[in-house]
Amino acid sequence: MKQLGKKKSSINRSFLVVATALLAWQPVANASFIANFHENLLSGENSLFIFGEENSTGTIIGNDGYSQLFTIDATGIYTQNFGNSGREMSTNGTNNFSLFVESANAISGIALNRAPFTTDQTNVLDIEGLGTEYRVLSTTGSFGDGSQLSVTATEDNTDVTITSALALAGNPANMPFVVTLQKGESVYYESGEGFDVTGTHISSTTDVAVFAGAVCANVPDSILACDHLVSQQFSVDNFDTSFRLSENFGGGSDGDLARVLAAEDGTEIFVNGVSQGTINAGNFIEIDDIGNAHITSSAPVTVGQFIRGQGGTRTTGDPAFTIVASEDQWIDSYVFATPVGTDVFSQNYLNIVIDELLASSLMLNDSGVDTSSFSLIDGFLVGNLAIGAGIGSISADGLFGATSSGFSNYDSYFNTIATSFSAGASSNPGYTSVSEPSTIALLGLGLAGLGIKRRKR
Repeated sequence: MKQLGKKKSSINRSFLVVATALLAWQPVANASFIANFHENLLSGENSLFIFGEENSTGTIIGNDGYSQLFTIDATGIYTQNFGNSGREMSTNGTNNFSLFVESANAISGIALNRAPFTTDQTNVLDIEGLGTEYRVLSTTGSFGDGSQLSVTATEDNTDVTITSALALAGNPANMPFVVTLQKGESVYYESGEGFDVTGTHISSTTDVAVFAGAVCANVPDSILACDHLVSQQFSVDNFDTSFRLSENFGGGSDGDLARVLAAEDGTEIFVNGVSQGTINAGNFIEIDDIGNAHITSSAPVTVGQFIRGQGGTRTTGDPAFTIVASEDQWIDSYVFATPVGTDVFSQNYLNIVIDELLASSLMLNDSGVDTSSFSLIDGFLVGNLAIGAGIGSISADGLFGATSSGFSNYDSYFNTIATSFSAGASSNPGYTSVSEPSTIALLGLGLAGLGIKRRKR
């Protein structure tokens, strides 16, 4: 099994003592992340949902001078609605529209771009879950300005090298070009209608956040019901070789669509054990109507899962998109949230993949889960759980996969909740009683700066 969580906290032994009696170790819980909004086809609302334990506090900072303190109230969710105030990235080149969110508490975030009939949202990754090399996974931009990507720096004087099969903002195709960014500054590119930034290679001198999607895309091309798409990308060191997909609610006989993108030449892709072909770095294989599936590969890949448009047998929702966590990146307890307030969706679901031997331990908001309607595939139960709007938690006695999606008429969202390398609020779920006794005590307040976090394995 590959080693996960590339930025493990290393603790100097001189700062630790072994207690002579059992002591409760309370890990330092903190989180920070970057939230981006890309141009939507229609004018709509940009909303940032920050969730975690009540009384968690922090700051939202933009390089354009925006500054906002926040406190999470008893609902567990803080909402910052920007309306259509211009936080969307819509012009090729650098900008200061990104938001840098910091807290001393374990928090998570969702960046929602909502417009009538063209909505999507993305979970945002902890800063410590970012990297310095990416292969972008998106899709063809069917309308407007096409496929999209953005890169945001976490440190000053970050050199970002971009190589794309497309000419981006006057930079020639297949020729590397360098953009230097300051902390919190972003660069944004659009492909133009009918083109796709998928496969674009990004490398940087310090960690960066990368988001990709489309202004409005049909999924698949033959269904003319475009929607805005966006998902924060996983860095190449978080690519993996085994993924299990839970099909979204409401598709009927038309399952979701998946794209599998390679980081290395000669990568063979399998779905449920059947070879789909061999591809090179930056290339992808697309599988429509994939349904509940097990995707494996001979070398690390990233997987994007797409909800199809409301046509064929899909009865609700429209295109939406998320990067999928691998099996090795599952955790055993998730804190999730759905859009609330004026952005609420009429139907919200968790999409679960869990070993059948663990199914009896599955708990939703501290209540047992009936999995009798789930499908059994290769020893794993796969299914959808209806949930109410707002915050909640789901846990089991072992690792399992969970995503979140929501539906209304010709509209939807879809996102990963948390991963082992970016647990956010799920690293310290205050909605169930969590304690971790240990014989280790921390010496001195200086350890607070080490940013020790509990990561569920």
